[in-house]
Amino acid sequence: METNDKERQLSPAERRRRMEARRERRERERKKKRLRILMIAGAAALLVLIVVLVFFWMKKSSGKGEHIEPKGDSYVIFLDPGHGGADVGLSGGDGLEKDITMDICSKLKIMLESQNYTVIMSREDDTRLSKEERVAAANASGADLLVSVHCSYSGDSSVSGAVSHYKEESKASEFLCQNIQEALVKESGALDGGTDEGRYNILSDTEMPGVLIEVGYMSNGEEAASLTDDAYQNDMAKGIAKGIILSLSE
Repeated sequence: METNDKERQLSPAERRRRMEARRERRERERKKKRLRILMIAGAAALLVLIVVLVFFWMKKSSGKGEHIEPKGDSYVIFLDPGHGGADVGLSGGDGLEKDITMDICSKLKIMLESQNYTVIMSREDDTRLSKEERVAAANASGADLLVSVHCSYSGDSSVSGAVSHYKEESKASEFLCQNIQEALVKESGALDGGTDEGRYNILSDTEMPGVLIEVGYMSNGEEAASLTDDAYQNDMAKGIAKGIILSLSE
């Protein structure tokens, strides 16, 4: 017997129950379908939100807002060769820290000036300066950024590498520091000792973004010898120059 014939034999009440059951099944199917559509749309919206958030995070992390702006028409860069005069700093092999920092900064000055930047140095010769004198000279210069160059020492003679420090709570200094460290390591081949905040007067007491670079360990014989090598110093200076230029808003 056909289905329609069977339904005709049902009582009106039974037919109503069956029709209601069919309506309920159709409604449940429609709800399930709507739920699936909402879940797909929600997942898509969440994915879009994640992409947008990641984009803005990457844009912020790219350091665009951390580039250093010039105070005047052109950039003024202050270089601070560590130690000098009777203050020889660290020693290793045939090298003295005061000579290494002076050599690197002198080369760096030439490179930066060739790109039309104004460079002021805390010392131009073998002169001893106090911490206070260096800070005062930097602040008086009106420079847009500061780079101080030093060497490191460790009781473990196997330790080597370059380490860069930036002014505390200064995003521009941190950005500058990261750029310099990366370029310095790439150009010189020095071991990457990383970057961190530095609690030094030349950073904390000066008015501009600043970085203190420890270019290598005088306690490591091989590295001490490299630091006195003219070509290696040139590579160090080239890396620092590239890092500085990458940090400017030009």
